[in-house]
Amino acid sequence: MPRLNRNLHVALHVLAMLVAAWGLGGAPTALAPWACIATHGLGAFTHKAETNASSDTEFLAIVRVSLGIVACLIAAGQHWVTGTTGPEFVVIAMASLLLEAARPQKG
Repeated sequence: MPRLNRNLHVALHVLAMLVAAWGLGGAPTALAPWACIATHGLGAFTHKAETNASSDTEFLAIVRVSLGIVACLIAAGQHWVTGTTGPEFVVIAMASLLLEAARPQKG
């Protein structure tokens, strides 16, 4: 998968956070929007740590992927099990994992 430019990568994460935050209006008590905000927030804000040559980027990647998987499970559960939210949050959560695959290289 091609690697994205760092600024574009951050912008896509922030856009996904804004879309998830907008979705809170329709379901303010749902966890799926919050999980999406958390996973994309972590994806955007760990870029700063990755520019440090001594940072453990593999650990950060494990945390980001783990949170992305949890966000997908929460969004899927709230959509298909409880019917609280729509499928858009599943897509937003999955987008964090796709963005992880296209994450710029360290440096």
